Amino acid sequence: MFAYGNDSIRNQGIYDEIIKSLTKAGKNVVEFSGICENPTYEKVQEGAKLAKENKIDFILAVGGGNVMDCAKAVSMAAVYGGDLWNDFFVRHGIMDFDPVPLGAVVTETKTGSEMNGRAVITNKVLKVRTGLSQV
Repeated sequence: MFAYGNDSIRNQGIYDEIIKSLTKAGKNVVEFSGICENPTYEKVQEGAKLAKENKIDFILAVGGGNVMDCAKAVSMAAVYGGDLWNDFFVRHGIMDFDPVPLGAVVTETKTGSEMNGRAVITNKVLKVRTGLSQV
């Protein structure tokens, strides 16, 4: 899964480079785009559904901290059978399963998301923005 935000990676030529490299390597690319600032739990669920439907075995997050945070949560939600929000964002549960492996191409420096196991996600329904530190 190729996860990214908006058109900035297209404008910078990064999108084309990534697609070219993945295609050359014979990878089947499933795009998950539109990850915005302060990614939402709804977007995480959308990504998890896409990952499950396409039997994703690796997520490549290309962008800044928002993209990386969303991809981290998607990597868990794609394989977790329970309620990710309640079990990890509310209760900070124990991760006793293997999330979908993920890598990152960092296009923006300032968050450090590529260096930690945290993911900050907004739940619009509950009007809560919180993080997990289990990834």
